[in-house]
Amino acid sequence: MSSVSGPGREKVALITGVRRIGSEIAKNLLERGYHLSVIYRSSEEEAQKLEEFGRRSGRKVLLIKGDLSEEAFCLEAVRRTLKDLGRVDAFVHLASPYFRTPVETLSEEEIQDHFKPIAQAFLILSKEIYKGMLSNEGEIKGRIVAFGDWAADHTPYRDFAAYFVAKGALHTAVKVLAKEFAPHVLVNCIALGPVIKPWDMEEEMWKRILRNTPLKREVPIRDITNLVIYLLEVEGITGEIIRVDSGRHIAGSGTGTVA
Repeated sequence: MSSVSGPGREKVALITGVRRIGSEIAKNLLERGYHLSVIYRSSEEEAQKLEEFGRRSGRKVLLIKGDLSEEAFCLEAVRRTLKDLGRVDAFVHLASPYFRTPVETLSEEEIQDHFKPIAQAFLILSKEIYKGMLSNEGEIKGRIVAFGDWAADHTPYRDFAAYFVAKGALHTAVKVLAKEFAPHVLVNCIALGPVIKPWDMEEEMWKRILRNTPLKREVPIRDITNLVIYLLEVEGITGEIIRVDSGRHIAGSGTGTVA
């Protein structure tokens, strides 16, 4: 694959996590002229669809399959992106395991299965991407957007201990890296609320959650894709955790599982 580096006219984004919301964000970036480096582990079908979507859009999509829990893979993924696409202007980190881990039976393996791809990978990828971004032109040389969770800083609900500990670490990492990478790279976080019903949640529970949000509706996907683009263009915001949750943080979880 030929390099797309040059005088700054074409931009490259590296994205992790391309199911559901991630797929929509990736398509939006392609439509807006970005070339993509897509890191995925099991989302083969979604990744291939993005590659085809990019081809139709005249954009390059580099697919990199592997495990974000492995430091060596993270380092190699950034190296390949810089080699094949020539630069990185944006890093969007959505990869996030999400499964029940009741604290009574919580294991080290379950903790690592969440912490490594959510928080550790974010730190490692960001560190390496930052080095590459410093070669970009301009005062602002790159932007990083992580995806957190509205409840991590407010009312984490029961039975997802490993997930919320990892998301809490991610939120902290965003603020730490925003200071470390200033003034040339901006780092922010979107803390999501109810957007798409989890696959293992019953419909009535989902409706109950939405009824308990002030806005009483799901967050539209367009709100998220628009906010991502805004954060990839903004010049005066860094270190922010922006809640996009239909106001859920001011109403509690709505699941009936919060003590």
